[in-house]
Amino acid sequence: MDAPQQHHDAIGTWRKIIFTYADGCQIILDCENKDKKAAYIEGPDGKIFNGFKSTIPNVRGLIDSLPDPAPQISTFSESVITRNKFALNEVNGHRSCTVVNMGVVALRLGRTLEFDPVKQEFINDDEANRLLDPPMRNSWAY
Repeated sequence: MDAPQQHHDAIGTWRKIIFTYADGCQIILDCENKDKKAAYIEGPDGKIFNGFKSTIPNVRGLIDSLPDPAPQISTFSESVITRNKFALNEVNGHRSCTVVNMGVVALRLGRTLEFDPVKQEFINDDEANRLLDPPMRNSWAY
């Protein structure tokens, strides 16, 4: 599904954002979709493309060799009743939102940024860090 372009103050316009992790893995968000052969995820051991095609030797065997994840509660009401953590929990949600917010800040500043995931802040960049927690409107309070 596609949506109309939002106001530039809300999100900004972008063509491509590349998130590069410490291990070299890259997640590439390509809004223009000009490169039909571009990878979705690119890491030090290879690339994964649309349709789960990959340059990683025996990628399906590698995935099959990984241990099954621990069972998780996937029904929210069950997590409330049992008081156990829901699969889509606040930590996972926070990390997902952090990636989006990093992209928005980079777009607004128009430059590459480095982020410290432990401190949850941009490295040596006060201007970028101010955009992580902008002042609230006058009518809002904590």
